[in-house]
Amino acid sequence: MADMETLPQISPQAALNLVRNMAEGLLTLHRKNIFHGGITPKLICLREDGGDALLLPINIYPAQPPVDMGDFASPEWVTGAETTFTPGMDIYALGLALYILLTRKTPMEAGFAMPSSLIKCSDAVDSAVSRAINPDTRERYRDLGDFITDLDKAIANPSGRNAASIPPPSSSPAIPALNMQKGQSNIYYYLIPALIVGIVLTYTCILYKKDVVRMRNDYNEQVQKENNAKAEAARQANRDARRHAPATAQNAAAAIPSPVPAARPAQAPAVPKVSAEPGKINWSLQPGVKVRQSSNRNMLGAYGPEKAVDGNTSSRISDVSISATGVVEGKTAWFGIDFGRETNRTIEKVVIYTPANLTLLGTMEKFKVILYGNDKNVLAEKTFSTTPSEKSTNVTSWKLDAPVKARALRVESANPSQPLALTEVEAYGPEDAEDTPVPAPAE
Repeated sequence: MADMETLPQISPQAALNLVRNMAEGLLTLHRKNIFHGGITPKLICLREDGGDALLLPINIYPAQPPVDMGDFASPEWVTGAETTFTPGMDIYALGLALYILLTRKTPMEAGFAMPSSLIKCSDAVDSAVSRAINPDTRERYRDLGDFITDLDKAIANPSGRNAASIPPPSSSPAIPALNMQKGQSNIYYYLIPALIVGIVLTYTCILYKKDVVRMRNDYNEQVQKENNAKAEAARQANRDARRHAPATAQNAAAAIPSPVPAARPAQAPAVPKVSAEPGKINWSLQPGVKVRQSSNRNMLGAYGPEKAVDGNTSSRISDVSISATGVVEGKTAWFGIDFGRETNRTIEKVVIYTPANLTLLGTMEKFKVILYGNDKNVLAEKTFSTTPSEKSTNVTSWKLDAPVKARALRVESANPSQPLALTEVEAYGPEDAEDTPVPAPAE
């Protein structure tokens, strides 16, 4: 499989069958608590006659430690979030193999697009692939049996057609030819049930797609509600903090001495601050904020622009949600936050969290952060470079020399051939005072 470029394109059903049969073989090992621990394209041999692929058992865990699987190693194994090998790590490698067999590209090369946006395949194929390679172990398959079950559903309907319209395999016995009258009645005998099944399946697919749209809308609404709640809590915490804050040195010096007042009751403890920056607000979490990125097409379920402003800054890759862009020839990858024309925000500090240097998840070796005004005029910009780290996330901070009142923030790749991968983008500043009307001059 490492020589895919020299091999002809195979059909989605053939790719599903190849991975399904490898998964069935691995399931026998997993039931004995034995794992492969070394699945890579070099160990997957495709037969010229189109038969089953061979998964060479060069490595068996725990008899031998897992080998260096390179890009096919799961995120939690690379970052050390999991110290022992698990079934999900073999499933992750098989899922990547399936994605490449279907699309001839890695997820990063394809802009993390669903297979159906690159080839003709069904939603069942998208669902099985995206769940198998989800970087979040809680969302990924935990058992090969579940993976095989979903692969069987995809095999039954690989290209979105009704199962009834899929021709029977060549091994099926041919129906004997009859005379015209008997033949016609025989055709109707089989055709009517097939049409009924086809109509039922079509109606089921329509309902399924409507359910998917509804679930996505419900999810977006829930994220917006959570962001609104976080924003209100942050504003309230800042108001309480300023209300109970001690006087500054300057104010203390200018203050007129006064008699010591009578003992006052003990002051209530300050409300815990939601924002990671005391006394500041993370404007990327405020209501009305819009997030976009350069490749915003049918992304895999684990990726998407909203993932970089959900407030999750966990350092464990299994908890991290990722916004990732692909590479489009001749264009530079970017991610943007629009604070709104009527709600320009005062920005003093920008903090960006990026995932570990994992090729299949995308990397950020060099990127630029730009703050814009309403007329797309550049207010401030700075270029950053990241280095590979053993940590799950790298943190880049930019404290501006002087605050700016920005309409939008943009993170842009410095290299057109380099994607972006973000786990969180934060823009901090003081709470803006509400606009007050200016009194008219006296006549």
